Amino acid sequence: MNITDRQGHVLTPYVHVTKADSDKSTDKNGLRFEGDVYRFEDLMKAHPEAVRKVTSAEVDEIARVWLQQKETAPQVGSDNEPNDVYATVKVGNQVVATLYNGGLAEMSNAAAGVVSGIEEPPLVGPALAQWRAETYAKLLGGKVEIADTAKAQSEWTPRSGTAPQYSRAELDAAIAAMQKGTTQSVGVDRSA
Repeated sequence: MNITDRQGHVLTPYVHVTKADSDKSTDKNGLRFEGDVYRFEDLMKAHPEAVRKVTSAEVDEIARVWLQQKETAPQVGSDNEPNDVYATVKVGNQVVATLYNGGLAEMSNAAAGVVSGIEEPPLVGPALAQWRAETYAKLLGGKVEIADTAKAQSEWTPRSGTAPQYSRAELDAAIAAMQKGTTQSVGVDRSA
């Protein structure tokens, strides 16, 4: 494949790397390649539209993602943890729906088909779980069994669904660390 400039002139490769060359050495990231290598400035002259300056907002977003990947704090569990059950709905001896303290409902396809389309009130947490359990039991002809792990609305804390917020100093430290090519954490303390 030839790379040409805007006038159609074929660019001459700066160097050609063969498979044998590639197998002998790798860069610091373990990358190997084979083929023509062009100088960046030649490619820029030939195709300036292919490269643009990154905005500061894009750099901040890259730093945010990098920091999130480096965080060592334990991740919050899911909304349907076994130790977070609010109640079950049983028809006979069969559990047809499980409600969690956050309001999440898990149920069989058959039960979902019966309860789909109902209009729900603007509730959250255990209040929503209770409303759903009672409504589902009524619609399905079952009964509600409150779990030992059920929480009162006042005891419930919603899970954080938002990404962590980083200070300007934390983002700048991440950007500096990425520029240095480090793979170590920049020591962000998220415990506060």
